Parts: sequence; C-alpha cells; structure tokens
Amino acid sequence: MGKIASDLERLQGQGIYIDANVFIYFLEKSPVYFPVVAELLSACAQHHVFAFTGDAAVAEVMAGIYRQDKPALTNQCKAFFGNPQLLSVVRHDEQVFDLAALLVAKQKFKLIDSLHLATALQHGCKALISNDAGMVSVEGLEVLHLQDYL
Repeated sequence: MGKIASDLERLQGQGIYIDANVFIYFLEKSPVYFPVVAELLSACAQHHVFAFTGDAAVAEVMAGIYRQDKPALTNQCKAFFGNPQLLSVVRHDEQVFDLAALLVAKQKFKLIDSLHLATALQHGCKALISNDAGMVSVEGLEVLHLQDYL
C-alpha cells in the first residue's frame, strides 16, 4: 500500500471527484504517477470510495486520445469512461457553471478548475484528486494532490 492508502481509508464510503490528469497518468502508464493512480482507481473499482468525474474531464482526456488517431485506443478509453462500476461521469449543468463563475470571480481560479471544483461540490464529493497545483481546497471540498503521494 502506498502513501495514498491512509487518505483512501479516511475517505472510505465517500464520493471523490477525479481530475483529468489522474486518468491521463493512468492511461499513459506514467512511470512516476501510475502506482498512485492505479491504487486510487482500484479503490474506486472496489467501491471503497465512489468516484465521480465530469464531462469536461473526459473531454480533456479524449482530446489527447483522438490526437493519437488510434481507433482501438479510442474505443478502449470510451469503454473505460463508460464503466459505471468504476466511476460516474456527470454533466455540468447551469448551477455548476454559475458556481464555477463565482469561484473564478472570488478565488481567481481558472474556469476549467472551477468547473471541476463546482461539479465535485454539487455531487457531494468530500475530496477532489488532482495534480494541478492551482487547485486548492474550498469550503466543503478537500483537494488532494498526487505529488504529495510520491
């Protein structure tokens, strides 16, 4: 068990939001981050925690996949994101965009980061897992950075 195990234990039974970079590290088998993200996604698959991500995160990942122009890889990634036993992919509605805009205005976050944070909050997630240093915890949502688990 890696360093992330204690946070996964603490968050057991809770919803977590997963940022696009986590999926990218997993799909590309990043030599640095793969062990951490594999442990995280294993915990999600075993329902120790309940994983959420948004359509925007999927689009971020799929843009890189489409650039590779490999139909088999594209289909594999679509199946990965379409697996409800692993995670719930949620839509960004008008309320989420409004909260995201408020976070941009008040916290000076980038819009895409605010969209992820707002979506996590809307779906009752207790934590958001990312490797984006620009994302910081907001009231009601703890941001955990992959870098801290190396």
